[in-house]
Amino acid sequence: MKILLFSDIHIHSHKKSLERLDDCLSVLDWVFQLAVDRQIQHVVFLGDLFHERHKIDVLSYQRTFEIFDKYMSRNAVPLFKLYLLLGNHDLWHLQKWDVSSVFPLGSISGVHVISYPCTELIGKYPISFLPYTDNPIETLKQIKNDAEYKILMGHCAVDGGVLNSRGGHGPEVTVEHDGNMVRVDTKVFKDWNQVFLGHYHEQQKINNVEYIGSPLELSFGEAFSEKHVIIYDLETHEKEYVENTFSPKHLIIPQKDLDKYDLSKNFIRLMVDDISQADITEVRSKVLSENKPGSFEIRQSDKDIDENFVNDAKAILFKEHEMLEKYIQVKESEGELGLDKEKLLQIGRAICSKESNGTL
Repeated sequence: MKILLFSDIHIHSHKKSLERLDDCLSVLDWVFQLAVDRQIQHVVFLGDLFHERHKIDVLSYQRTFEIFDKYMSRNAVPLFKLYLLLGNHDLWHLQKWDVSSVFPLGSISGVHVISYPCTELIGKYPISFLPYTDNPIETLKQIKNDAEYKILMGHCAVDGGVLNSRGGHGPEVTVEHDGNMVRVDTKVFKDWNQVFLGHYHEQQKINNVEYIGSPLELSFGEAFSEKHVIIYDLETHEKEYVENTFSPKHLIIPQKDLDKYDLSKNFIRLMVDDISQADITEVRSKVLSENKPGSFEIRQSDKDIDENFVNDAKAILFKEHEMLEKYIQVKESEGELGLDKEKLLQIGRAICSKESNGTL
């Protein structure tokens, strides 16, 4: 018996483009059609269906509903059963599971919203589910699974995980437990044979934990990543990785290699040695007129600073203030800045000052 797993699609019209919304919806339709073509009766989504927690664009919601309706409601019997696990982007309150953007979708025939820690039978196999939590140590206590081979599917951060292909390691993940600060690493899941997680967008395996990753590139932080969904056999525990080969890519390209890539419909960041060079306007005009990329931007290469170091937020504490400003500019351009820019700069400068004075 096989199930189809995917996660972190973050449906919204980001990059100020309705075409980008269509990219997300095309992936959702592809996943559902894949289940139909492979005659897979159970599809599990591991969180973050929509991107915005507190407000959702009406167009995004209706177009998503239409795809659900196409595969579920319009048939006398749904073509498969869909399990929607709550991710942090689905929750109105991060610490509560009772209000979510996906709750209304549970009224569609064949759609089951998993909004609390539990163990459910998929066929004859007990599968445990862990909605988003920042303290899996405590939340896991609510789950019982006596199966011989224990499988858990959840949405949370694990210490040592990678946020995305270019963002370096995620922040240190610790929680207060029994009066001490404890790392949330894979040892938390030592009682489980196989753990599938959503949350981090880079597909990765850490011991018995596997992050599925997002099924399409959502930002330049995910440039040059392979994106896939997983078909998992509950009997043999074999995995098949089905790659998404059609969604637009994010390409970060040195100027000398510009002719080596297909730029059409992809998101392009061109790295140049000197952004003030005389022909830069001509380069931009030529790329836009001949290729019609999804987006195009030009950045100046910084040969003195390792890019992974720039992208790691922790490194900001040990750099000058201009490094902080550059980091925030990068995140802002990638659409990953969730706070007011000036307020973030003010906080960051204060942290840097405390660090340099030895007071942090």
